[in-house]
Amino acid sequence: MMACVTHCVPNMKATAQLRPYQALTGVTLSHPRHRSFFPPRVDVSKQLTDNPMPETIEKQQIHIVVQGPDEKSDACSVAPAHSGLHHAASSQWTMPTPSLTSSQSCASLSASHRAPSSEGTTLTNVLYSSSSTPNLSRASFKDNTQYPPEITIAASEVKRNDRGRIIPKLTGEFKKGFYVEPGQTDFDNPQGYGDWAPQIHPDGALYFFDSKRRIYTDADLSMQGEREIISHYAEKLHRQAREKAGFPYNTCELVLERIGKQGCGYYFVEPGKRCILWLTAVPSEQIIRHLERVQSLTHIKYAMEAEYWMHCMHFPNNWSLTTGVLAELEQMILHAIADSITSTTSVIPFDQEELAKMLDLTDRLKGAISEPFLHAKCIVARFMENFALAKFFNFCGQPGARLNSDQSIFRKQKPRHSLFIKILSLCLFCAPCDYAKELDGIWVDKVINRVLWKQFIAKLNDDWSSLALTATVVLNANVAFLSLVVDATLARTFSFISTVTSVGVVILGLILVRQNQRKDQNSAEQANVLLTRTSHPVFGTEALAIIYSLPYALLMWSMVFFIFAFACMVFGSARAVTKSAFSVAGGLVCAFVFWTVWTTRATREKMDPAGSN
Repeated sequence: MMACVTHCVPNMKATAQLRPYQALTGVTLSHPRHRSFFPPRVDVSKQLTDNPMPETIEKQQIHIVVQGPDEKSDACSVAPAHSGLHHAASSQWTMPTPSLTSSQSCASLSASHRAPSSEGTTLTNVLYSSSSTPNLSRASFKDNTQYPPEITIAASEVKRNDRGRIIPKLTGEFKKGFYVEPGQTDFDNPQGYGDWAPQIHPDGALYFFDSKRRIYTDADLSMQGEREIISHYAEKLHRQAREKAGFPYNTCELVLERIGKQGCGYYFVEPGKRCILWLTAVPSEQIIRHLERVQSLTHIKYAMEAEYWMHCMHFPNNWSLTTGVLAELEQMILHAIADSITSTTSVIPFDQEELAKMLDLTDRLKGAISEPFLHAKCIVARFMENFALAKFFNFCGQPGARLNSDQSIFRKQKPRHSLFIKILSLCLFCAPCDYAKELDGIWVDKVINRVLWKQFIAKLNDDWSSLALTATVVLNANVAFLSLVVDATLARTFSFISTVTSVGVVILGLILVRQNQRKDQNSAEQANVLLTRTSHPVFGTEALAIIYSLPYALLMWSMVFFIFAFACMVFGSARAVTKSAFSVAGGLVCAFVFWTVWTTRATREKMDPAGSN
């Protein structure tokens, strides 16, 4: 028995090399609360309602399928393929895909049907043997035609936090309330769920677990129709998994996710290998989270591990927290702390304060390994998922792995600024170019660095607040100046312009600060959405850089016009001695300002000659 990754296509021979592969552009995003890299995913729920047939998308993808020795293959493959959202295999729908083989990943999957490794997580219940398998005769699938084919999903596509369920209003006898019987101590739901046992997640979510067949679902099994749909897909998928040669059926767990009115998504979990798997080939688009240039199984394994840990976080009741996992997490946190202390361009998705808190939590969890509580499992799984995603998005283990946060691994040269922003920077006191460089260092290869973005937003808020305060001072000075100067028309004109620009600084500062103080603005997901929406194929993030520079530029112009107004008043009515003194003092101040600007910019260009364009 052997499990491997392959693709089959009529009249096409398997080769022993990996072909170049181009994935979708975009980026990423973790758990909805703690996303460090996640990009938005494609919504698969519309498959069943909008178009039940899979549409062909002209994109090269890596496809993954489990194959046994009966299919006459002893190697694993990665190949470009034309794919859309991938349905599971059925007698009606087929999707031929080209094949290439690579022997490297066979070993990892060929052993997946054996007993799980001692490292990592372990199952807490007895293995599901064929003797305990329920009678899944083909007669029970007579009504298959009324259900759509099952859909392959990933663990990150389980929409637990976005189900839109509501608590119904009280009706009938419940309007008057109900009684608690004398001496009642059992408050479990009297309604039976058959083999399904309700489980409560530490976050409060309700899900169900079938311990005999090791199946999880978030479906509302209190409804008879939901139980029938879930039971149908559970029996069908278990039968297919048991009959598929080489599939690690005895050690796998199954997760079912209701999609649409009668549809269902699924994935299997192999705890011993820290990965999820399916019965059919799956397009890599569903796994790689829109990351570009993914072309190696050794790279995809980190995405699969992140999906596995997200599964453990969603369903923590049936796996054990081991000392090995806790020690691994502790060592990763310690290395991350050292890296963030000694490097200003660390790729770690957490800052030093967050890492210190994570290390303290991990230390406290050592005494909870033997405890039956689920909270420790969720904490560890959440941290492990974030570290796995960091490895995936930084191409860990690949020849061109990203080792610095500002390092581009898709191009050798840093992005050059357009002539448009260079000209506009001359009018806005070089602020747009400075902000554009900072954004280029934060959003490298369209992958957001959450730590740098958080620091950038905090600095912007401080800058805008101080600029708005300074603008109010200039505004008061202009009001006082206008009340003193009556006859000097040119001076009053410049003062009016200075007043308007000062008001603009205050308004823009308030708007931008309020925009950045939203609770989700510091998340990597929202930052990626903002940068993607404002990015241009030619100008990149220059439009956003110009917007961020407006408060500073307008305040500078307000100061300039106020100086012009004051100079007009001095040269229009003052004595010669006053004019001379004003000219000398003004000349010295201008010389000092230009000297400071020139020195600081020259020093910065020497430190970063490639980014000075």
